[in-house]
Amino acid sequence: MIGHLTEEHDDKSAQKKLSSDQQRRTLIQHFAQAIVAAPIGFSSRVSADSTTVSSLPQVTHKVFMDIRISRRDGTFYVKRPEDIGDPTDEPVYAHLVLGLFGNDAPNCVQQFLKYVDVPFDLDNPSPSYSTTRFSTLDSESGLLIGGISGLDVTTLAGGNVLEYKGRVIPAKLWLENTKKEDTVLRHDRKGLLTHRNLDLTPSFGVTTRSSSSSLDSSHTVFGCVLEDTNGFLQKVIDIPAMTSDGIVSKTSNEPVNLGAGNAVASSLFTAQRRVFRDAAKTFGDSRLDRLPDGKLLRRIEVTQVGSL
Repeated sequence: MIGHLTEEHDDKSAQKKLSSDQQRRTLIQHFAQAIVAAPIGFSSRVSADSTTVSSLPQVTHKVFMDIRISRRDGTFYVKRPEDIGDPTDEPVYAHLVLGLFGNDAPNCVQQFLKYVDVPFDLDNPSPSYSTTRFSTLDSESGLLIGGISGLDVTTLAGGNVLEYKGRVIPAKLWLENTKKEDTVLRHDRKGLLTHRNLDLTPSFGVTTRSSSSSLDSSHTVFGCVLEDTNGFLQKVIDIPAMTSDGIVSKTSNEPVNLGAGNAVASSLFTAQRRVFRDAAKTFGDSRLDRLPDGKLLRRIEVTQVGSL
């Protein structure tokens, strides 16, 4: 009888230990998945502002971009160690892996990919994201905006077309066929890829704030930053920029609290200005592009791009 009770006690202890081991393994698996999937941000730390890749739409395509940030004087050349006066003012090189949401924004993704794997042709060059420059960090939305150098909107026979190195290219809006309220992707985290709906050029933006809800009505999210090997986006928001008032200021990754009244007035002004900007660019008026609002005081350019 005693032996039977001992065996029963041992069986219960073994079951309890097995259950504890299973819980421990499950906890470790969840923790490992969180570490692997977490960062759209710029650090491996999990914070309240970060989100896991599993909470995003399905990634159907991956694209890499190699990017560099110049010195204050706009140069990238290699200096001899003894000629480096300020070690903090040296070129920065970064590697991004972008994930595209082909199921949720199929038209945007299709248009974006047209400018990724473009064959090099010296005699008849085609526009490519390999010549992208990030020149603006919008002070109101925190959107980092990049566009292909030399690609502009022009008017031909009463219509709008793209012009690149003397070539005329059809201009199309990246509008999605269906845009129901429950399927719209929100600008609710850092590192999202987005395109302005009324922009005829293949320029795109990357969100640098945890929330940029002001973009929801005018932009379409079509991807995200999956990997940022050298903290590129964090470095960008630390770069000084010109404001519309001609003042040089350090950009910020979060909006400034202006108070309730000023915040409402600012949001209305922002919305009005965005409408006029979008309309002007749609009709080929590029004068607004020369406004220095958010003009980054560094050369930031893509050196290589390709599909993964």
